[in-house]
Amino acid sequence: MWISKNIISQNDGISASSGKVGHSTNLRVSAVSGNGTGQLIMMTPPGIYSLPTGNQPSVVLQTKNGPVCIGMRMGAFSGVIEPGEIILRSSGGAEIRLSNDGNVYINGREV
Repeated sequence: MWISKNIISQNDGISASSGKVGHSTNLRVSAVSGNGTGQLIMMTPPGIYSLPTGNQPSVVLQTKNGPVCIGMRMGAFSGVIEPGEIILRSSGGAEIRLSNDGNVYINGREV
């Protein structure tokens, strides 16, 4: 109980909310969320560059330096994914699978 009260008291107005992407370009995203509408910066893991398509559900984190988009809700996945694997899939359907056995597949073909 003390921990949760202490965290809340030190919040400094930082919060997360869900929203929808309106438009994205040049690693900046426009979104509508519970905290309003506006431009925010897209945050991704190092080395991954991605911009969401419009109308995707997103998570917006309010920070002292302004809002950032920290992720998109994953849609239904119709394939099979094993623990430890990574699948990169474009909205056009291209796919790269980094398999947990060390193999790499591009659009289903082992390379």
